[in-house]
Order: sequence, then structure tokens, then C-alpha cells
Amino acid sequence: MRGVIFRGLEELVVEAIGMQAWDELLEAHAPEGRVYVSPTSYPDAELFALAQGVADKLNKPLTDVLAIFGQSLFGFLAEKHKGISSKFASFEELVLSIDSVIHMEVKKLYDEPNLPSISAIVKDDKTIVLEYCSNRKLCFCAEGLLYGAAQFYSRKLKIEHPQCMHSGAEHCVLILHLD
Repeated sequence: MRGVIFRGLEELVVEAIGMQAWDELLEAHAPEGRVYVSPTSYPDAELFALAQGVADKLNKPLTDVLAIFGQSLFGFLAEKHKGISSKFASFEELVLSIDSVIHMEVKKLYDEPNLPSISAIVKDDKTIVLEYCSNRKLCFCAEGLLYGAAQFYSRKLKIEHPQCMHSGAEHCVLILHLD
């Protein structure tokens, strides 16, 4: 996982529960002296351990923490990569361009980014069906990213998640309902 993702988690934790909490999480779940640098890769296990540590501190399920993190992460990444986020005039345009544009831009910025496979199909003017597949199984974080994107574009969004890799499916299905 790239350091930029860890930096996004750090920002969320520091804003929500303070720098001391982040330092405690690092002490418990990261190698001694670890400093996350945006373009550097770090073990996925560190991110999962830190996220679980946040869940434990907040007494919330990990899935909820990942969704909250995803929502915060969208704004963090949009601010860091304005050139990418400014390419899209609408939420729908962004969602339909995740694999073909956004992930291509990420590949230009980072070597071997290990991105999920995401495809989106417009069912009607208020419904998009998204298929998500990743060996990391961060579908709940993806939901949060989608909510963050909807907020960025001032759209109201409801997500159904009828099929999930955590329940044994080959990929997740997310049905996006827009108001």
C-alpha cells in the first residue's frame, strides 16, 4: 500500500482523536520509527493493523472505520491530486472513469500500485452498478470513497452492497442510487 494512503489515515486520526492517538497506533502497529512517505510502498498488513487499532480505540466495527476512512480519503486525495480530480464535471463522470482514467493516472504516479478492478454501468439516470474486485477486499473503503466523491460533487448517494467478496463472491456489486 502506498504511503499516501497511510498519510490519509494519519490525517483522519489526528483530526478525529489527536496526534497522541496516532503515535500510540504507530507504536502498537508499525515498525519502530516508521514514517510514511507518500510514494513509498508499505506492507498492506500495516494499514489493516492501524485501521483495526482505530476501530478498537473508537469501539466501532472495522467495516465502519474503513468506510469513514474512505470518505475522508477522497477529499485528502482530491486535494493532493487536483489535476486528476478537476478532470471530471460530475460524480457520474468520475465513477465511470475510475478504471480508464483515474487508475491510469495513478499508474503514472506510482510504480506497481496494485489497484482494484472496477467497472461501472449506468442503469438509468439515477442508478449506477459498480463491480469491485481486489485481493485486498477493501470494498467498504471503496464505499466510503464513493460517498466522499458524492459529497465533493454535492450529490446525495445511497449504496446497496448485495454481493460481497467477504461473503465468498468473486467480486463485490455496489448499486449506487443518486438523488
